[in-house]
Amino acid sequence: MLISANLGFLFTDLPLPDRARAARDAGFDVVEFHDLPEGTDLAALRASLGYMPVMGLNTFMGPGMGRAAVSRGGFARDFAVAAQAAAALGARAIHVVAGMGGDSATYLHNLDHALARTPCPIVIEPISAPGYFLSGVAQAKAVLDHFNSPNLRIMADWFHLRAWHSEDEAQQILTRLWPHIGHVQLARAGDRGAPCPMLDAEIARLMGHLRGLRCAAIGLEYRPDLPPTRGYGDIIAALRA
Repeated sequence: MLISANLGFLFTDLPLPDRARAARDAGFDVVEFHDLPEGTDLAALRASLGYMPVMGLNTFMGPGMGRAAVSRGGFARDFAVAAQAAAALGARAIHVVAGMGGDSATYLHNLDHALARTPCPIVIEPISAPGYFLSGVAQAKAVLDHFNSPNLRIMADWFHLRAWHSEDEAQQILTRLWPHIGHVQLARAGDRGAPCPMLDAEIARLMGHLRGLRCAAIGLEYRPDLPPTRGYGDIIAALRA
C-alpha cells in the first residue's frame, strides 16, 4: 500500500519544494497537494519530487474552499490552472473543490466542463465543514450517477465520514462505494490528529478493513500532533504492518 503525504497539512514549515524532499526523506511513497500557490515554478517542483509520483492536487481553494458550485467563470480559470499543474507534475487526479454555498446547476456545469478538458481523473470529496456545498456521501454518489463517467470518482476522507457516521457505518460506506472511490484520506476521527494504529484502535481496525478492500494507496491529511519519538517513520511503518 502506498502512503501519501498531503503537503497542505504536513511539513508546512518548509517551502513547497522542500516539503516534497522532506516527505521523500521521511519514507513516504507519493505526495498530494492542496492548491498550489500562484506563481509556483512547476519545473522546479517536479525536480524536487525526484522519483515521487503526485497522487493528486486541488483546484483553487481560497477562503471559500473552492468555487465549483459558486462561479462558472471563476471555476473555468481555476480548472485551467489546476489542469496545467496536473499535466506538468504527472498528477494522478484533480480534486474539484466545490466551495461554500453555491447551487447544483453551477456545480454540474463546472464538473462537465472539467471532465471535457482533461484525461486526468476527477475526484469530488464530501466535506463536513458547515456550509460546504458537497455535504454528504449520498449527494456525491448522486453526482456520480448523473455523469456516469469512469473519470469521476469520490475521495473518501475518514475524518469527514466519521463526522457524519459511526465507525461501523463509515466502514460499510467504504465497502458499498468502493468501486466508485478514487482515493482515501486518513486522519483521526474527531480532531484530525495523527492516524496512528499503535495509538488508536479505530485506525488499526480501519487499516484492516482497507487491506480487505485491497486499497492501493492512502493519503495522510492530518494535523501533526505526535512527539518526535512517534515520528512519520513510525506512523508509516505501523500503517503498513
